[in-house]
Amino acid sequence: MSIIFNEQFEKPKGWMGKLAGKIMAWDNRKINRWTIDQLDIQNGDLILEIGYGPGYCIYSICKEKMNVNVHGIDISNTMFETASKKNERFIEEGKVCLYVKDISQYHPPHKYDKIFSVNNYPLWEKRKKSLGAMYEMLNVGGKAAITVQPREEDADAEKTHRLAKVISDELQSAGFTHIRVSFKKVRPVLTVCVTAMKTEEKKE
Repeated sequence: MSIIFNEQFEKPKGWMGKLAGKIMAWDNRKINRWTIDQLDIQNGDLILEIGYGPGYCIYSICKEKMNVNVHGIDISNTMFETASKKNERFIEEGKVCLYVKDISQYHPPHKYDKIFSVNNYPLWEKRKKSLGAMYEMLNVGGKAAITVQPREEDADAEKTHRLAKVISDELQSAGFTHIRVSFKKVRPVLTVCVTAMKTEEKKE
């Protein structure tokens, strides 16, 4: 049963997926808020969340920031339904657009000012390709934030520090600069947020 339920956190489906979404929203509320603060959101920003889950972050941003637009991609149809319901008002107002997509296969016709992901990065199957896509989607001067709280049974502060190094190195390899690592003591284990900037377009 535990293996089946753990799968719901990777790609939530059905009623168990909705329950997993509620658990994620509750467990992630502090680190979601922390991640939003790391982004330094400005009026007029176009923002993308990768792995929006039940839609808490998107709702929080739109509730607090009047002049922003937020897009979200997630591979789960169940989370699309849940997040759409939570953000129904903002979707109707044209502030929010949600999609069922994998980051490596998402090709928007515009660029973003901020891109972020909370507890989704370890689930990316094609991280190199996905980070490259993320870099291309950002405006020059744009900011990315990747936050992860390890959830494995053997998760501890040491694993968080190793993960911080991996994320930082992979962001740098993708072309990002001004990489900054922050840690937050949140139960059950230390959480990391790595932010980075896009300072130039890649040369062909």
